[in-house]
Amino acid sequence: MLCFGEEVSRGKYGLWRQEQNTRAARLEKQLKARWKIEELIEEQLNRFPSNYNRAVFPARIQDVPKLLMPKWLLPHELTTLAWLGDWRPSCILDLVHALIQSSSFSLSPSSSNSIGAERLLSQLIHEIHIEEAIINEEMVEIQATCIVHLPFSPVRNHRSGATALSCIQAEFKKIERVITKAQQLRFKALELAVKKVLTQSDAAEFLVAFVGIQDVIHQLAAKQKLPKGPAIVPALAFGPA
Repeated sequence: MLCFGEEVSRGKYGLWRQEQNTRAARLEKQLKARWKIEELIEEQLNRFPSNYNRAVFPARIQDVPKLLMPKWLLPHELTTLAWLGDWRPSCILDLVHALIQSSSFSLSPSSSNSIGAERLLSQLIHEIHIEEAIINEEMVEIQATCIVHLPFSPVRNHRSGATALSCIQAEFKKIERVITKAQQLRFKALELAVKKVLTQSDAAEFLVAFVGIQDVIHQLAAKQKLPKGPAIVPALAFGPA
């Protein structure tokens, strides 16, 4: 038979094990929730390349303008986001910076302190600005020199044997390459914000907010009345903001 002291000890041990099991189950639930958030973040991110990498060379020449001014975006929406057909990549990181400054979000703990993390964000914004500038220069060069390569150019060497259609297609192919670079840079900025800058929970909130902001801009653009008459696009509409 067990003495009274042994029964008490076994009773306490049983309670302790029960508490441990309860805490472990609670911890496991939290871990599963964290893993679920991580999966949802990755799933949401993976949906953006289908949008940001959709710039494939169109089958018809008349479809090329859709790369610069997508028909699925309203005119006022294009005015708000206009940088080669969609969001300017640095604006994505600027939005993250503004949310952090308003204390809405927290920086990722990957840096040793908040100052280091803010320095990381500033550095990323600076690097994205540089890449934007390179893409801008490529587009400006195409705009400035394409007339020389077109078949009706007075300075073109017509003895080259190239057909008029192939000359035009070659210039449109250059535009397609620049648009593709812009789309890839957009996704890069979004991925950096989510994976390198923000905490996991804030990254999830940011993706929700980002989609919400896009939706609000679209709704506001839909409500705006466009002025009558032809649209006017500046010759160098793709330079820095």
